[in-house]
Amino acid sequence: MSGTAYLFTDLPGSRLCPFDILLLTLYALTCLGIGLYASRRKTDSDFMIAGRKIGIIGFVTSVVASYIGGAALVAYTAYVYRFGISAIAVFVGTAIGFIVFIPYALKLRKFSGDREFYTLSDWINFKMGKTVGLTSAVILMVVYSGMLLNQFIAGSSILANISGWSYETGLLISSCIIATYLLAGGFRSVIRTDIFQYMVMLVMIVLLGVVMMGDRRAFVMELVDFSRVNIGMTIAFTAFGVLIIFQSAEYWQRVYGAKSDRVVKSGLIGSAIFTLLTGFAITMVGLSAHVHVQGVEAKDAFAEGLTLLMPDKLLGGALILIFAAIMSSADTQIFVLASSVAVDWVDKLSGKKSDSKRRMKITRLGIIGFTGLSFIGAWFLRDLVAVIVFITGIGFSIIPAAIASFHWKIRSRAAMASFISGPAYVFILLGVAACQPQPFEFFKNNADLAILSIVVSVVFLVLFQLIGKKEIK
Repeated sequence: MSGTAYLFTDLPGSRLCPFDILLLTLYALTCLGIGLYASRRKTDSDFMIAGRKIGIIGFVTSVVASYIGGAALVAYTAYVYRFGISAIAVFVGTAIGFIVFIPYALKLRKFSGDREFYTLSDWINFKMGKTVGLTSAVILMVVYSGMLLNQFIAGSSILANISGWSYETGLLISSCIIATYLLAGGFRSVIRTDIFQYMVMLVMIVLLGVVMMGDRRAFVMELVDFSRVNIGMTIAFTAFGVLIIFQSAEYWQRVYGAKSDRVVKSGLIGSAIFTLLTGFAITMVGLSAHVHVQGVEAKDAFAEGLTLLMPDKLLGGALILIFAAIMSSADTQIFVLASSVAVDWVDKLSGKKSDSKRRMKITRLGIIGFTGLSFIGAWFLRDLVAVIVFITGIGFSIIPAAIASFHWKIRSRAAMASFISGPAYVFILLGVAACQPQPFEFFKNNADLAILSIVVSVVFLVLFQLIGKKEIK
């Protein structure tokens, strides 16, 4: 179902009462108001990096809110639906990853202020040269474009399943709200709306916890059975959670924008704690579908599980939780992409640094462009679970050289080989999948093979680094 003719067709049959609609309207207006307020008396630095004055509350809420998005709700509950309670290890691994990232983040702080870093690729450019930095920007552009598209698709699908609205209605509403407050306040709006959005998510998670420990207590206790843990999958999920931190450009931006080293250190510890809390709630939703709903597609597990756990009278609150998850991640991804165009592409390719006003203008144009392209893509493409696997495999090729650059002097040629080999491996997998009777299902069912791109990147990094040393001797 697509096209303007269908946009509002589901509204008459909506399962929402007038009070639910009122709650959603107030939520949307509050997000817009916060974003527009953030634009008052802002400097160019406020727009691009929040004036490098992010406090602990803004740091923690924006990190966790950007992590828990519409695509995350779909992907992680899909993993829970397929693999059971072992999938909670993703959140355990992410929490560990935030702690492991602290010394790297503090080292970033030493360089980011004077050199005015804005993106992950700024660090790569600084450590390994312009060409390698631009290559990393290309990879991240592919990754975040895919993440953003999945965010819109996943979030709109969940909204449609739970509310009875059309897919198009949820897509249009969330797109318009995000674009408006981002254009007004930029990164400053991202941080301030993320504070509000995660507070909303936290309230709804606490409410879900009250429900689970009350009327649904026996139901929930039935779900938590650690005897069904798969050790191999648990290790794999934990490693995935740890590594994803080093590929996530939005966390690097938070480090650059933090007010002090103390904010970074305490903020990452706080992010670890709240990620575990949020992850447990999402896991319970996925487990409720895993145990009690058979035969649905894994991508629908979150909607099915939430429907089982939440009473009908709390349906409006559940939708606000979903809206908050969608918008808090999508706004971050849009800004990562738009600021990358201004900093990593225009500046690097032109060979001269833009002044702050021009950079802000280019970023605004990028916000409009990426929001529009994602809206169009999500309008026509509805099921991209396998794309999450694809973009993760591409993104993981950044990790080996990025981590190694903090410890050793990495040769540009070695970093370039590492960056190219990982994506090349993933595209070879796509070619193999294309030769199968059911290409989409083959690629989705062999997700672990795509993640092995990080191993390929490590091998090429080490090989070309050692070859460079031998040539010098």
